[in-house]
Amino acid sequence: MADPQLENGYTRIANELLEAVCRLNISGSELRILLYIIRRTYGFSRIFAEIPLSEISAALGIRREHIQKALKKLSGKNIIDLRTGNGSRPQTISIVKNYEEWAVENCADLLLQKTATVAEICNSGVAENCNSGVAENCNSSVAEICNTTFKEKKERTKERGKKEPHGKNGHVMLSPEELEELVSDYGEDIIGKY
Repeated sequence: MADPQLENGYTRIANELLEAVCRLNISGSELRILLYIIRRTYGFSRIFAEIPLSEISAALGIRREHIQKALKKLSGKNIIDLRTGNGSRPQTISIVKNYEEWAVENCADLLLQKTATVAEICNSGVAENCNSGVAENCNSSVAEICNTTFKEKKERTKERGKKEPHGKNGHVMLSPEELEELVSDYGEDIIGKY
């Protein structure tokens, strides 16, 4: 049975920095690697750590090649400072504490962009109700608008024409419009052949 206790160790990190990490719009592997770097740096009360790829790979169960790519992406986004090792020394990694220098979109910013776009499309009062940010009381409205927009898109897709099986074994699914366009472009003989 797991029984984590602070007496057995903890990672001390500023809430502001942790909240900035939570808002990041990065891949799952990049986030896992970033959290491991935080553990190996701040968890040992260090600003930087010498972490070999093999250690990260063993700890996270991610292949070395993928870790290397993710580290380059994180470094390119200025989230981490990555200094390659020379000779027998492993690479040195640290977190860029000034999260305002990170070159990524935050999830909160993306949500605001989507909210504004959905509000424009649906001509709703979400933008007016939420003003400069997404308030807690607007979350349900945003979800409703997103769902109706998705439903509307689904309906429009159905209206465009149902796809029917074509070809020798009936494996090619085409709408009547798509089939007509192919026939006009290539001819009925070639379409029948392929």
